[in-house]
Amino acid sequence: MPPRKELHHKDEFDLSKSMEKTSAGTGIECESMTVATAARTTRRSHKIIPALCLFLASLAGLAFAAYPMYVIRPFRAQEPAALGRALWVLLHNKPPSLILACVITALALLLWRRSGWMAKLLLAPAMGIAILAAASTWINPFEHMFHPLGEPKYLAADRAGIDPNDMVIAVTLGGESRAYPIREMGYHHIVNDRLHGLPMVVTY
Repeated sequence: MPPRKELHHKDEFDLSKSMEKTSAGTGIECESMTVATAARTTRRSHKIIPALCLFLASLAGLAFAAYPMYVIRPFRAQEPAALGRALWVLLHNKPPSLILACVITALALLLWRRSGWMAKLLLAPAMGIAILAAASTWINPFEHMFHPLGEPKYLAADRAGIDPNDMVIAVTLGGESRAYPIREMGYHHIVNDRLHGLPMVVTY
């Protein structure tokens, strides 16, 4: 009987050793998995910085394309220096905007597969904004904003809905008079009209 007891104690000792080895191995595996997960998270978080840079670059491109529209707009005094800069940008903004859109789109597509969802939230709008900015340089918004008024309609002065503080351009020819409100001229800039049987162009 005693030899059996010693064998039983020995089996328990061996079992405890194997359990310690198993728990140690499991701990090492869990630790390695945690380190790997942290490494992947760190790598993906590092992709946010270039994605943010591309997003800011796209906003800069949009501001560059929209600068002429901001300066040359109705009902705003335009300084000569600002107007000169706006006209220069309007004449030269197509090639830089197109190149910037191509670069941003190419870099965003390269980063897309290796980026996390937070970086993709910046990369997607960066590409859209860059393409929109480049496309807007090929559209002349002033043709839509300032189009001539070819057939104006007129009312008698006592029936016209004009505020006392409204300014008008007044034209008198051969005893006939017309008044063109500045708030309308600010959008059209040109009115083709006839007064006293003569054609005329009123501009502001």
